[in-house]
Amino acid sequence: MSANPILQFEQLVLSRGKQRVAGPLDLSLMAGERGLVSGANGSGKTTLVLAIAGLIKPTSGRLERPARIGLVPQEPDFPLHLSCHSYFQQLLGLGGRDHSSGSTTNKSTSSNQQLSQALQLFGLEDVAKRPIGELSRGWRQRLNLARGWLSEPSLLILDEPQTALDPDGMAALTAALASLRQTAVLIVAPAGVGCQNLAPLVLDLSGGRV
Repeated sequence: MSANPILQFEQLVLSRGKQRVAGPLDLSLMAGERGLVSGANGSGKTTLVLAIAGLIKPTSGRLERPARIGLVPQEPDFPLHLSCHSYFQQLLGLGGRDHSSGSTTNKSTSSNQQLSQALQLFGLEDVAKRPIGELSRGWRQRLNLARGWLSEPSLLILDEPQTALDPDGMAALTAALASLRQTAVLIVAPAGVGCQNLAPLVLDLSGGRV
């Protein structure tokens, strides 16, 4: 396990146009650690997620993040005609992990293992062959979580992961997070929505820096 932080930012300031949204913010996460960013609506949670994912540029401060990031958005979009299994096969075919030094057989075996592990991790085995369009919102949220982890990222960002999950879904999420020993996990959620049991609070955007 690396001794260096997977995610780290110092004196990070985020703005929309000329208006400061949040900051200065400090945070550090190591491999295997889980952190919770909490805040009211408009406190800058989404802006922070976009900055960490590299989709917007911070106004100032230092931000270090890994090359491989898994992002689980609050409102996922899926090809509804595909099954979970077929969809993940397509994703792994387009990207996935770098197996350039291995044989074609090894690549296929590794991809199949990734796919099976992602489905198992979030309890999707029983619905894996059904079209995504037939799944309930709760099952799609599990699929959303599994998709974020599929490439085995160094950093997994979960934007309000409790959305639409029933108790069984929350139990699957809790167990999955406990098993990710090489992945840093950052959860972003409003205060008081039930995510405080998933990770310790590391940043309160409503009250400023922690």
